[in-house]
Amino acid sequence: MPLTIHHLGRSQSERIIWLAEELDIKYDFVFHKRDPIFAPQSLKTLHPSGTAPVIEDDNSPFTEKKVVLAESGAIIDYIIAAYGDGRLARTPKDGEEYIQFLEWYHWANASLQPTLFRVMMAQRLSDDPESVHVKFSHAKLEGALSMVEARLGETGAYLVGNDVTAADIMAICTLTTMRGFCNIEFDEQKHKNILAYLKRVGDRPAYRKAMKICEGEDFVPILGAKPAQFVFPY
Repeated sequence: MPLTIHHLGRSQSERIIWLAEELDIKYDFVFHKRDPIFAPQSLKTLHPSGTAPVIEDDNSPFTEKKVVLAESGAIIDYIIAAYGDGRLARTPKDGEEYIQFLEWYHWANASLQPTLFRVMMAQRLSDDPESVHVKFSHAKLEGALSMVEARLGETGAYLVGNDVTAADIMAICTLTTMRGFCNIEFDEQKHKNILAYLKRVGDRPAYRKAMKICEGEDFVPILGAKPAQFVFPY
């Protein structure tokens, strides 16, 4: 296939495989194993960012030559435009859903993901739950989760509306796989809409297929309230 998706095990690059499966497009898949925790040289050779995801498109419909692209949002936009016929995105013609799409799509990686990483770093620096850094980071995360909980209560389905979009594809990894690095539990009452949302996503055939491609048949996606923690190397 002209399109190759590079995935780093147990990482945010799962987003791109899920996107491709939802769009039902053909691609080649390359798995990169952590070395032992961070990205291996094979990814650093592909792109100066040295991170995943990375895609290679041997004959881009936009440039008519090979394209190598990093960054989740850039890759999602590229694939939807090049091979998705605009599916899973929203445009100004979609009215209110366009506004919701813009906000949640960008918020997922610009705010939600860094907020969880802040918690992870605070936990690494101190095992005291009363530490000011730990308390502050958890408060910021709870604020972010409250936003997601309220929005899902409004839609009863996905972040933008009744159907899955790239906004969900961008957000789900932070609410699932990333919790394997950081022990963030969801409250079954306070976060009931989030947990229902994770189950809804987990029931999608494209998501299930993507996670098996990314992590193997034995991997259990983190869709429940209490996340199992990853042990490296694996």
